[in-house]
Amino acid sequence: MSSEEITVTLRGSIRKAAKGTPIGELFEREERRTLIAARLNGKLVDLSRPLDQDATIEGVSIDSPAGIDILRHSTAHLMAQAVQSLYPGTQVTIGPATEEGFYYDFARSTPFTSDDLPKIEQRMRELARADEKIERMEMTRDEAVELFARMGEHFKVEILRDLPDDRVSIYRQGDWMDLCRGPHVPSTGWIKAFALLSVAGAYWRGDERNAMLSRVYGTAFPDQASLEEHLELLKLARARDHRRLGRELGLVLFDSRAPGSPFFLPKGAIVVNELIAYIRRLYARYGFKEVITPQIFRNELWRTSGHWELFRENMFLTTDGENAGGELDYALKPMNCPAHAVLYASEKRSYRDLPLRLADFGRLHRAERSGVLHGLTRVRAMTQDDAHIFCTLDQIAQEVDSNLKMVREVYQALGFEQMELKLATMPEEHLGSEQTWRRTEAMLAEAMERNGLSYQTNPGEGAFYGPKIEIYVPDALKRRWQLATIQLDFNMPERFGLEYVSSHGTAEQPVMIHRAILGTIERFLGVFIEHTGGLFPFWLAPEQVRVLSLTDKVESYASELAARLEREGLRVALDARNEKLGFKVRQAELAKVPYIVVAGEREAAAGTISLRRVRGAKAETMTVEELVATLKSEPLPG
Repeated sequence: MSSEEITVTLRGSIRKAAKGTPIGELFEREERRTLIAARLNGKLVDLSRPLDQDATIEGVSIDSPAGIDILRHSTAHLMAQAVQSLYPGTQVTIGPATEEGFYYDFARSTPFTSDDLPKIEQRMRELARADEKIERMEMTRDEAVELFARMGEHFKVEILRDLPDDRVSIYRQGDWMDLCRGPHVPSTGWIKAFALLSVAGAYWRGDERNAMLSRVYGTAFPDQASLEEHLELLKLARARDHRRLGRELGLVLFDSRAPGSPFFLPKGAIVVNELIAYIRRLYARYGFKEVITPQIFRNELWRTSGHWELFRENMFLTTDGENAGGELDYALKPMNCPAHAVLYASEKRSYRDLPLRLADFGRLHRAERSGVLHGLTRVRAMTQDDAHIFCTLDQIAQEVDSNLKMVREVYQALGFEQMELKLATMPEEHLGSEQTWRRTEAMLAEAMERNGLSYQTNPGEGAFYGPKIEIYVPDALKRRWQLATIQLDFNMPERFGLEYVSSHGTAEQPVMIHRAILGTIERFLGVFIEHTGGLFPFWLAPEQVRVLSLTDKVESYASELAARLEREGLRVALDARNEKLGFKVRQAELAKVPYIVVAGEREAAAGTISLRRVRGAKAETMTVEELVATLKSEPLPG
């Protein structure tokens, strides 16, 4: 260690330290019990990293968001070490941390199955108990290529050859090593609470033309209690899986002849249409005008918009009937914004016409790869509560504010109590100048601050034509879903040559705001089914009331009662089967019907009913008029 001193700022205090001091030694012994990494001038690094210049240091605890990511990535390495010790010849590829855990992709002749997981997990525990030190080494890229080639790690060699860096870092624990930027926990002994969850196939680099790999998923937490809570939530998630519940509740059907394109059954169609009707009621209040645009356009539209250049691989291409076998010169629309630009340009606009708010529930199609399709949450055919606002620069603030207000209103009505916001900034491939991007990013940041909304930055995750506010909601199972977006776009108006006449008589370019609240209706419904367990609010329930006849003698009374409720505009079903009451009640509960009305001989004689609520309140006896008043008093949002 050098005798030369450097200046270190830690917890706001300035102190001197010898050059070469490992960062971890700067913290008190008590602190080190929970610290697994540090931020060196804002960058995450290992605690063993030696200081070589003046620096600002912050500790990263194992239970912080950054600490949990590091723990999970380190657990992925531990799993890979265990796999290669148990199954020699297996090659490792990549093993990142994810929002809820981690995975690692392996190349081996025999794919892993769930039966392999206990054995791998046991070996991981042995390696963790060994408390092997995790060390970072640096070498040139060429040296690393030679090293991994000798080890037979051909996928690592391919990764290395694609890296632009001249020097790379390698992490070693015991006699096992992996290419990685890090940081990692100080030793394997820090990894205590983990579980392996499932296996799946995955193509190398996500391309079906490449080798099929064996992916193992797992998760890790700082303590056993948090792990057990998470595993319990996973059990609940499996019980609430929207694919199973959607089928059991008669909402949705999937068929291999239309992959990624759900069939909404009559009950599912009711839910979709009620969601759209709710958004339409809001449109009337918030000044949106609904339009309907074509499904198929000539590709010149997509070339103008920029989709042909940057989104073509996600589009379904076709020809017209007169050009069979010729050039694919048409495409199904993957989004509505270019069509709305065409509508804007169809007539001369004045500043008095702005803001112009166009909404569209048109059908969209995207050529998602088959490997990523997942029930309703990843589809090829979709509908969005999509809207585009054309406005002046001076109107941006009020329009973003109004849409943030609308988002809050919708999520509260649907039972999502919290929102988390992110500012998605300029991606590597984008349209327009960096100056324009930074300007629009600042506008969105100011809007969130003005509305008292905290946010994080999501670097490089903006769409190719503009930055966006991404809005996430945590569901009942503590999972975060990104649903709403509000996005500024100066590029598309420029590409389409959109103009308006200003108050000074000059031609000016409008700003375009892309906006969705539920996002994709299909994806939202998948999320909402799992959030509610299929128990929808009354206004959204496909079957709001089920009338149960107790005996054959009261079937006529029950039928008349159901007809009366239908005339009141309620969605009603009659169960007059010759079954026991308990069976009928249980069937109604499984169907998640909010109100269950029982009609027996005593009720028929008195002109009353017995009302049961699926949410657990005790049965009540009331008159038919009181029942109607109770049901009609249920709130309708919007």
